[in-house]
Amino acid sequence: MKNILISLFSRALVSLPEQPSPTARSMGRVLMVVSNTNTLQLKDNRVVSTGYYLNELTVPAQYLLEAGYEVVVATPSGKKPVIDAHSNNMSFFGYDQAAWQRALTFVDTYPSLQNPKTLKTVVSEGLERYLGVYVPGDRAAMNDLMQDADFGQILEYLHQKSQPTAFPGHGSVAMLTTLPNAVAYRKALVDGDEETAKTASVDWQYAGYRMTSFSNEEEYVVESEIFKGQVPFYVADALKSLGGRVEHGPSYRSFVVHNRELLAGQNPSSARAIAQEFVEALDEARVMPTWVRKYCLGHA
Repeated sequence: MKNILISLFSRALVSLPEQPSPTARSMGRVLMVVSNTNTLQLKDNRVVSTGYYLNELTVPAQYLLEAGYEVVVATPSGKKPVIDAHSNNMSFFGYDQAAWQRALTFVDTYPSLQNPKTLKTVVSEGLERYLGVYVPGDRAAMNDLMQDADFGQILEYLHQKSQPTAFPGHGSVAMLTTLPNAVAYRKALVDGDEETAKTASVDWQYAGYRMTSFSNEEEYVVESEIFKGQVPFYVADALKSLGGRVEHGPSYRSFVVHNRELLAGQNPSSARAIAQEFVEALDEARVMPTWVRKYCLGHA
C-alpha cells in the first residue's frame, strides 16, 4: 500500500500543473527565517561577532529560486540580517570566485532580503501561504530564533501539516523555540542550570526525530582557533537533552539527515545537499495530502 501511494503521487509530480501562486512562474512560497542578531556572548562574557552564514543562506536560496519557488525572507524584527564576516570567504564556495561573487550580489540585491517581513506579520498574514521553511545557520540563531514565540507558532503549524522544514548547522537550534517555555530553557542552558533545563524540556514536538547539527568537535575548533573562548552552550547537546536522535558525519564534510518533515545539515559543507533534498521534499509536499506524507514519508 505504501509503495503504491508513493508511486501514484510521484507520477503526479511529473504531470501536475503549477499551483496558483503569488507570481506567474512560482511553484509556491518558501519562508526563509533569519536571525536579527550579530553578536554572541561567550561563557567568559566576552562578545564575538556572528550573523548568518553566507553560503548557508545564498546557496539554498538560489537553488530554490532556480527550482521555481519564491523565497520570502523574515526576521524577528523585520530588519535586514547581517552576514557573519567569518563566512564571507571564497573557501565556502569551493574556491569558485564567480560563485562567491554571485552570493554577495544576491544578498545585496534580492528584494525580500533588503526588506524582510517580521515573523509576527508572517503569522498574521496566514501560514497556509507557505509550503515550507528554511533557516540558514550560524550562532546568531542561538540568541533570538530559539526563543521567538512567533517562530514557534510557525514551526508548530508546519509540524502539524507535515510540511518541510530545513535547518543547516547551528540553524537546528531554532527548533527549540517550539518548547512550551523556550525562554526558560535557553536561560538554563546558558546558566548551566540542569534542574531548570530538565523542567523546561518537556513536550518538544521533535523529540524522537533523527537530526543533525554543528557537532561539538567542530565547535571546539572554532572556540580554540577563532573565539579563544567557549560558546554559551553546545547545540548538539541541547538537542540531545530534549530527546533528539542527533547524528553526525565526519567533521567539515557534507552530512544531511531527513526524518519525516525535518531536514537538517551538519555544517556549511552541507548547504548544497540540504538545498537539493529540501526542494525534493517541497515538490512532494505540493502534490501529497498531509495524511499521505505522514504515512509514506517517515524517512525513519
